[in-house]
Amino acid sequence: MARWPYNHEDLRAMYAGGRGNTTARRWARFWAAVHGTGAFPRRWVTLEVPGRRSGRTTRFPLGLADWQGGWYLVSMLGDDCNWVRNVRAADGRATLRHGRARPAHLVEVPVDERAAIIRRYLQKVPGARPHIPVHRTAPLAEFEAVAARYPVFRVDYAPAPARRRRRWLRLSLAAIVALVVLLAGAVVAAVKLQPVPSPLALPATAAAPAGTLDGAYQPAPGSLAGFRIQQTVLGLTSDVVGRTADIGGAATITAGRVTDATLRIGLLALTSGNGKRAPQFDISLDTAHYPDATVTLTQPAPLDASLSSGAALPVTGSLTLHGITRPVTVTLSVRRDGAGLDVAGSMPVAFADFDLASPQGYGAFGSLADHGTAEFLLLLQPRA
Repeated sequence: MARWPYNHEDLRAMYAGGRGNTTARRWARFWAAVHGTGAFPRRWVTLEVPGRRSGRTTRFPLGLADWQGGWYLVSMLGDDCNWVRNVRAADGRATLRHGRARPAHLVEVPVDERAAIIRRYLQKVPGARPHIPVHRTAPLAEFEAVAARYPVFRVDYAPAPARRRRRWLRLSLAAIVALVVLLAGAVVAAVKLQPVPSPLALPATAAAPAGTLDGAYQPAPGSLAGFRIQQTVLGLTSDVVGRTADIGGAATITAGRVTDATLRIGLLALTSGNGKRAPQFDISLDTAHYPDATVTLTQPAPLDASLSSGAALPVTGSLTLHGITRPVTVTLSVRRDGAGLDVAGSMPVAFADFDLASPQGYGAFGSLADHGTAEFLLLLQPRA
């Protein structure tokens, strides 16, 4: 079975209060489809049982425990689990799907017979271990102490009808379906699990203002700039983020106004959220021919003399990208930080405005937007 990409704390959080959250339900649908193909060992099945209220078929991916020649289902979430309540409401009538559907009668096991089965269940079904507070190698007495809390059902399969089966064809189709589902799941997991940097913003703290505000400033270490583009994969959305610390330029403040400012952003140094090079940005921005982006102030901007709490500053300027210059208007957050200034802001960028090639998507799985957001955090210090 594929490795589950969450630790025990994550798994317990998914089922807080005995109910699966959105992530748990998403994975349940995924594994129900996979188990139902029969591509994995026979232990992994999809339980199909009518909903006790709706009457519609509900599906639950489950692992079977084998014990003394029989197969058993164990509820890792206890009595209040949905599939347990549905099975009881259906008087044990259900279907287990593993490549093909097999009708079965689920017979609830008495409490005094459960302990050994629950221990075997924990030994064979790793995903249940975070939810049952007994180690899988513990003495049987420890399982007897909790057995009343975890329902166990013996699986009595209905006799299979005699029929000619083309097993090789069924297995091949099951393998193809499983591969497609696994690939889709891997893409979804990558989208959801990949860390995405938060939008650039002013640092949490700043030193008390010191010295005069007028003067010449330049970006100091810690300044960042980059792009953020939304991706959609199998209906799920997240951001692809590129960042660079290669920032140069200068700004001049005279009589409490920013009279001149030019910012150069080195695009060749763009990296993705995991700190690796971002070839998709290189291709879309054509960094081989246009290695820099430039932001230039075109109208003076007045400043609040104190700037102690991150004042909003509307500015008008121009953005040069891919050899094309366009006017831009952006509202900056500006705050004094000792003798320097902290500046954060963002602006929308439509690729068509700068004759940029739209980023390549993921084929049938998803796509990347044809626009993005340029963002930056400047830690400006007085020039020597």
